[in-house]
Amino acid sequence: MEKKKQKIKKKTENEKNKILMKIKNFFNNPVPLIIVLIAIICVLLIFISKMNTKSKIYVGEINKDGMQVVNVHYFTNNDMNYFYSSTPLYIGEYKDKEVYSYQIGYYVEDKNGEIYEFATRSKSADTKAKLSVIIEELGGWSFAESYNNKYFFTNEVINNMDNLHLMIKASTKKGTNEADISLDFKVDLTKISK
Repeated sequence: MEKKKQKIKKKTENEKNKILMKIKNFFNNPVPLIIVLIAIICVLLIFISKMNTKSKIYVGEINKDGMQVVNVHYFTNNDMNYFYSSTPLYIGEYKDKEVYSYQIGYYVEDKNGEIYEFATRSKSADTKAKLSVIIEELGGWSFAESYNNKYFFTNEVINNMDNLHLMIKASTKKGTNEADISLDFKVDLTKISK
């Protein structure tokens, strides 16, 4: 019985030694290690290239049809998104119009012509206000949000930020939100990132 136990013990020791020898041979052979290192490098390169394509930086301005916005810029990356627009100056044909309701803000347009709301403000009031004053008071923006938040910077917005518009809709009639003044200014953007 004891001889049987010794044979089993020797057999398990031999099996352990064989396994240890295989492991030793594997690590002493440079080919598998090189293959593993190449695989790790490929995964890291793919990860880094995806990180670089997510980062976008644009700067721009509006200077046409009586509307001037000196500075518009935004950036997106995999950590944080930021948008800034300086206060607009409007001296166009509707500058002295008095309105009861308005909606002012930035929108993006996709390749099919569909408009997505980005950052807007709207209000209806019982008293009139001059359109140029409303644009100057409410047309500037500065906000940041986490990349995962997706309140302002939705996927549709991020994918079409290179086609950014400042739009103003206003109504000169009391008690209605139906716009009889509609202005659309495309932001001239320049991409700074790769």
